[in-house]
Amino acid sequence: MHSDPERTRLRIAELDRYMSAHVLGDGGFRCSKEAACRASALRRQGTSFWRGQLSHVGHHYDIVENGRPWRVLVLGMETGREREHVTLAERRSEQQPVIDGDPRSRKPHMKGTASALRLAFGREPGSDRRGEMLDLANTPRPVHVMDAYALVNVRLCSAVATGTTASRGTAVMTANCLPHLAVTVRILEPTLCVLQSRPARAGIDPIVTRARTLAPNLEHVHLAGAPVYLASFGHPHQMGPHSSLNWGRSFSTPYLDGVVAPTIRAARDLYQGA
Repeated sequence: MHSDPERTRLRIAELDRYMSAHVLGDGGFRCSKEAACRASALRRQGTSFWRGQLSHVGHHYDIVENGRPWRVLVLGMETGREREHVTLAERRSEQQPVIDGDPRSRKPHMKGTASALRLAFGREPGSDRRGEMLDLANTPRPVHVMDAYALVNVRLCSAVATGTTASRGTAVMTANCLPHLAVTVRILEPTLCVLQSRPARAGIDPIVTRARTLAPNLEHVHLAGAPVYLASFGHPHQMGPHSSLNWGRSFSTPYLDGVVAPTIRAARDLYQGA
């Protein structure tokens, strides 16, 4: 396994150019759909709207395994945080404390994300930091799995119940952000997309073609024209800390062990054998 950091650098630069021109850059927030999205969200009292929350792309996103590209993208619905004007570089820096921290101390969302990434790179979920490190032929030191993936959201703005992370995103927001998502996917060209939101699968359907169901939670689709294995799950913190669907609360849960793990393993096996 090795990475191509120069190819990743070029992808990030291309994505930055697009976002600077159409969403967020040195000139500030410039999405032409802001007024419509904001109006759709603020119809509900007690809602706040936060603009411009861009993606994370790890420096070693372009992984090659057994001679074949293996690019992993995790796709959520929105950040759900009360902050705005978060650039690509800032989003990348926000991952660093998670990368450097103790796996056991992470919040459920990132704990679940780390489990999915370990599975995506042929590991098993666990609390050991060594299991999160990839030995790459082109780097002097192991690389963390969170520096070898992209974290993207369908919506690049968040609407939340004020003072919380409870989503109040709207169908208008989703539809208006799909062109930005389509460009992002075309630039990043993922081979595996891990979907972390039940509503997101329906939300992205307008840019999904040639969908073929392979297993209950696994499809092969063309996402904005890019062929990709699409593994669809609920959010790792789904329905509260004690729900059986909450697969980010620990390193072994019924949903993680019985749904997430076999689905991602199947995607790896199918891609490697294709």
